[in-house]
Amino acid sequence: MSGRNFILTTRSAREIQEDEIPLKPLRSTDKAWLHLTPRSEAELTVMLDKYDIHPLTIEDIFSPTNRLKLERFPNYTYFSFRGFHLHQGHLIIKTFNFILRKKLLITVTIEKRNTIFDMIENWDQYRFLLRQGPEFILHKILDVETDRTLAIVHKLDEIVDEYEMRLLEFDLHVNISRVFEIRSSLQHIRKVIIIHKEVLDELQLRYPQFFRGESAAFFRDVRDHSFKIVDTVDSIIQSISSALEAYLAISSRKTNDIMRILTILTALMLPMTLITGIYGMNFEYMPFLSHNFGFWGTLIFMGCIGIGMTLYFKFKRWL
Repeated sequence: MSGRNFILTTRSAREIQEDEIPLKPLRSTDKAWLHLTPRSEAELTVMLDKYDIHPLTIEDIFSPTNRLKLERFPNYTYFSFRGFHLHQGHLIIKTFNFILRKKLLITVTIEKRNTIFDMIENWDQYRFLLRQGPEFILHKILDVETDRTLAIVHKLDEIVDEYEMRLLEFDLHVNISRVFEIRSSLQHIRKVIIIHKEVLDELQLRYPQFFRGESAAFFRDVRDHSFKIVDTVDSIIQSISSALEAYLAISSRKTNDIMRILTILTALMLPMTLITGIYGMNFEYMPFLSHNFGFWGTLIFMGCIGIGMTLYFKFKRWL
């Protein structure tokens, strides 16, 4: 087996040994949590051989393009959940798979997930949750991952604030592609969280007992945090869009200013260039060509033209 696989009950937690595969069904009276980290579909199929798990569920668990969904089968309900991790400013997606039975929760992750292993390693602190029911373990995982996603959103908000300030200051060294990458990450988080809310709503319809009494308050808390994430993400995306629009407007204005100045300089130089071009022709007889003050007079005349055109441009408010 790869990774570490565990059986957790209200009495104890123990790691599953290789000679215990396939896993024997737990007693129907036991409240239990089974956590698996298989290497392949074949391995997971063997692990759950006696639990009557549909092959399509196992295929969905190992599908990299599997969309978030909730599916109900005769003896269990399967749904997937996305968590996020921010590493060096880049968003990494984490997938959790849940198989729900009456008194049994099976979690499957392809790689180690700290949220789950932190609970396992400190099982004495979390065992009481399983005594109340597998739904409390489910809630704890969802709650921790949702809170971490909210923390990631706040971290991205801080990064966006820095980029927004630099954009408004028209910092030419700002990495625009990074800004678009952050916006894309936020849009992905928003999409995932909205699907999470839909899955939770459907879960409430199919497992109303999970949303009664004390557990209902916990799941409402997860949904409230999900709403907060969506609202925060919408606000950040709007800020990014506004900052980009301001940056493009400033950029366009600066470009127009540069073009206007260059055009005016070209217009000022045009008559002077014309005069020097005329006096650069190789004719023997030209006005003022042999005059003692011809050169200086021509320079003064060109200067007067430049000053006159500048005054005219200011009068027309082109400068």
